Amino acid sequence: MRFDVLLHELHLFKSRTAAAEAIRTGEVLLNGACVKPSHGVAVGARLTLVVGGARHTLEVLELPRRSLSKEATRALVRDVAGE
Repeated sequence: MRFDVLLHELHLFKSRTAAAEAIRTGEVLLNGACVKPSHGVAVGARLTLVVGGARHTLEVLELPRRSLSKEATRALVRDVAGE
């Protein structure tokens, strides 16, 4: 699944365009690296969001297969802060 699509499907960004822009500016990293919005993401990948100087890291447990509610997407990722 494309990185920008995943961020939008997980409801981390309101639109795919906003997700792509955050990726391009380095606000979101994939496995600790800057990548293109079209980069593929697999289960086990780590997403790092840099918000206001704070870093939040999430591990992808499962890729969404269809559009899900915000609450349902929480089961697809795990917060790995402090690991």
